[in-house]
Amino acid sequence: MIGIKPFDVLTFGDGKPFNATERVFRESGFFINPIPIISGLNKAAGKKLNLEFISLAKGENLYFKAPIDIKVANNRVIKPVVRKLDNVITEENLEYFLDYQTSEKMEDLNGYLKDEEYIKYLKDEEISANTELLRPYKELRTGIAIDRSTRTTKEGHLFTQTFIRFEEDVYFYVKPSEDLNIDTVIVGGESRLSVIIKKDKDLTERLLKEKENIKNIVRKTGFFKLILLSPTNKVLEIEGAKIIAKVLGKPFIYSSWIKLPNDKTGFPTRIFRLIPEGSVIYYKVEDKSKIDEIFDKYYLKPAYYELEYPYFDTKNPTGFGLSIIGALNLNKGGQG
Repeated sequence: MIGIKPFDVLTFGDGKPFNATERVFRESGFFINPIPIISGLNKAAGKKLNLEFISLAKGENLYFKAPIDIKVANNRVIKPVVRKLDNVITEENLEYFLDYQTSEKMEDLNGYLKDEEYIKYLKDEEISANTELLRPYKELRTGIAIDRSTRTTKEGHLFTQTFIRFEEDVYFYVKPSEDLNIDTVIVGGESRLSVIIKKDKDLTERLLKEKENIKNIVRKTGFFKLILLSPTNKVLEIEGAKIIAKVLGKPFIYSSWIKLPNDKTGFPTRIFRLIPEGSVIYYKVEDKSKIDEIFDKYYLKPAYYELEYPYFDTKNPTGFGLSIIGALNLNKGGQG
């Protein structure tokens, strides 16, 4: 496991082709995007790697996008009660709905939640409204396109772009498929340099230690929720379980650049419609003999996706579809 710390701001494109003569403004959004990370590592290492884990980190703590099924109202965290629908047929034939038991205006708990608090969520415990959150912020800059052959500016190619910046000590925490002996890596647009932080301690240990505890709760209740830690391309039917409800973030359009062997220029991939991190899918266990298998496959593993070249490939996991499993007690819920 290694840390990747940007020296400066990061650039994340909006997934649309950009030409400074046609578009004078370029928006940079932020989500846990493993593609710039794995591309930078591949180039630095001189080989093709897989990415088994990715998150934000600060100090010795991991941070994950706050699940969007928990809300905030008047400085209180509100989590829903999951109720069964009686004599109601929904569009997707889902059996349950989320009842927040309040008429107050609610908002998402926007930001990235510290692993200590995230564990409380996974164990279906209360989360404080005053918990620490990481939030990326945007920085507006003006630039001009450069002619790479002459290293001079291009006339008429002035543009404005937003960049992403985090607090000083925030970094990406990743687990490549092989140990690497590199010191720097280029990540994201505009060839931004990042430094490699060697990590001897596995920061995922806190979460891994809770795996059996959460699994035991699932055995007792017969329900669980799967939370996306990185985007994916589809909500999955899981063998031995049935989808009963879901809370998905707004899908977004994504494309990137791909190079085939002996290809010097590369080409853009097809457009993907991705489900964002923080989305939550609720399941009812229908075969308890499958619980171990479900946890082994989807608890802190990048496996929650439908096969789709080039990013969603079991032989070449890029870090999309990273998920974790949380406990779900239908007799609990409500206001924190």
